[in-house]
Amino acid sequence: MENDPNPSVRAASRDSWSAARRKAFLERVYATLGLGRRPATLLSFEEVQERLRLNQNAYRGLHQVPLDQIVGSVGRYNDFTRTFLPLVEGDSWRWRRVAELQAEMGLPPIELYKVGDAYFVKDGNHRVSVARQFGAKTIEAYVWEYETPVGGLPADAEIDDLIVKAEYRAFLDRTRLDVSRPEQKIILTEPGMYPQLEVEVELYRDNLERIDGEPRTYEEAAAAWYDLAYTLVVDVIAESGILAQFPGRTEADLYVWVTRHRRELSERYGEQVSMRDALQRLAESQQRPGPVERVMQSVAQSVSSLVRSLTSEPAEPKEINDLSDPVPPDSPLGRLLRQMSIQHPALAYADQRGDDWRWWRGEVRGKVRELLGLRYFQSEEVQVQEGERDLISGVVRQHIALTAGDGQRIPAYLMRPLEAASPLPALLVMAGHGTIRQTAGLVHSEHRSNALALAQRGFVTLALEERGFGELDSTDHTTLDRVGRLFGRPWLGTVIDDALRALDYLQARPDVDPKRLGATGLGLGGGIALFLAALDERIRAVIAQNYLGGTASPMLIPGHGCDFVPNLHIYADISDVMRLIAPRPALYAYPRHRASTRLAQIVFDRMRPSYETFSCPDRTGFIEHDQGDSYAAELAAQWLERWLVEEEDTDVLLWAPRE
Repeated sequence: MENDPNPSVRAASRDSWSAARRKAFLERVYATLGLGRRPATLLSFEEVQERLRLNQNAYRGLHQVPLDQIVGSVGRYNDFTRTFLPLVEGDSWRWRRVAELQAEMGLPPIELYKVGDAYFVKDGNHRVSVARQFGAKTIEAYVWEYETPVGGLPADAEIDDLIVKAEYRAFLDRTRLDVSRPEQKIILTEPGMYPQLEVEVELYRDNLERIDGEPRTYEEAAAAWYDLAYTLVVDVIAESGILAQFPGRTEADLYVWVTRHRRELSERYGEQVSMRDALQRLAESQQRPGPVERVMQSVAQSVSSLVRSLTSEPAEPKEINDLSDPVPPDSPLGRLLRQMSIQHPALAYADQRGDDWRWWRGEVRGKVRELLGLRYFQSEEVQVQEGERDLISGVVRQHIALTAGDGQRIPAYLMRPLEAASPLPALLVMAGHGTIRQTAGLVHSEHRSNALALAQRGFVTLALEERGFGELDSTDHTTLDRVGRLFGRPWLGTVIDDALRALDYLQARPDVDPKRLGATGLGLGGGIALFLAALDERIRAVIAQNYLGGTASPMLIPGHGCDFVPNLHIYADISDVMRLIAPRPALYAYPRHRASTRLAQIVFDRMRPSYETFSCPDRTGFIEHDQGDSYAAELAAQWLERWLVEEEDTDVLLWAPRE
């Protein structure tokens, strides 16, 4: 054909694509090991727009824009690294075609949004990627600028930098400390910490009014708090020299951490803990690396030779799973697991559309139900035994027991806001390797009382005990799993049966909106929430946190395999299960800078294009958070509020991928 590129251009584009993919792989390896000098991921414009409340933009015309100032994308931020190296193998044809056009006739201008000094690609992601691969320094672009009081954003910044700046401005606007105490330097480095200080000032104002018997303005209370509380603690921090153990952090960071740490210690031991004791314990915890940190240190040491080998031109690059492979590849178990990993699932998604999509979804969903041994049938009435109730932080918390399909009484805590108009959106909160006492706020844990916290945000929440845990721990869940597998009914299938019955109960409650049901959980609880959403479309939105199941990478064989679905790998992988949720909103959240997070990202990247096929990429996301092994309640609340409270669209379940 006349418009076909000549063979040399075609070969050059193919070589450039291969080189870009190798660089992308190496960039992610370095990021996994913490060796990168700049962020590895693009910023999401949608998240920046939401968090900074960007509303109005102005057209600035055609400009030459430095490529290294383009730090994010509208909707395609998971398709490229921060340096716009391609991450999706399926983009090969499109990327190479852009490269061929670049070589033969040049490319038209791209379209960009500008926020401060940062740019986000509205249209032209592949053109940016090709331009950077070919060594260009600038690119021609039509620019629309959003006004923001935050100021400039360097090319190596993360979205957290924008959020912290916005929160600092809001903090000063409310406290007026920049006017009343111009010497103040309350500089924080993490999102969400300035709002904590605002709450602390509000509590300080209440105490002052109670002591003095007269009202105080918020600005007056802020000045008194700064003089009599904040500066005193900062002086103790300075005297202790502890700041040297936290490079890159500020005295204000330590103030927030120490006061929070002191409060948690007091709650744990039932007595007041002095500020100096809290500082000492915080210092000791910093000096002693936790198990995850020790594993990461070991991984970083053991893969140095792998990284060196990858920097050459390997004929067969090693799989990224090798970075976290705890099984010797030449051992009998290693060989068996490798055979599993190379098997192509019989029902793997193959870009089906329309009726073919509906058929594929039905086949995979049916197969998962079969492998789990589900016996659930929807019930209009669930027998419930009501127990004691109490009032905590504006939430009515009641102990109940639901009757499961096999007659087992399943303990649960039902929580609902005391003074909220019905009907309300409702959430099923799964504890995973935990108990309902932890999720309901009766016991401190990494779940951080997530069911109670979400009820305080306006949801009806149901924390359901899982068999083998808490009040049902007379037989541990691993024994239940081993025995159940003998009869084709693993522990996971039994728990999902119970959870589906709990959905029946929630749906029938008069104070619940049956069209606004969601699910969430931490770790294994997040995995259970994921499977629930995949199997039951009554769940309109889900957020799974810190879940890395064995089906994500059988080479890892984490824990004891209680979340393995027998023989699932023969038919589908976990990305296919995640795809069953589309186009309903699903968010996946993981700790920042973990090797396991990188593996979870790979699985998510395999699934994510389905949401683009549905033309709703904002309905899913992969977020790295700073809560470590703990549940990020604020992150979950914002996601669930958006999709279960703010959004009116309830017809997404009728969608199918475009024909």
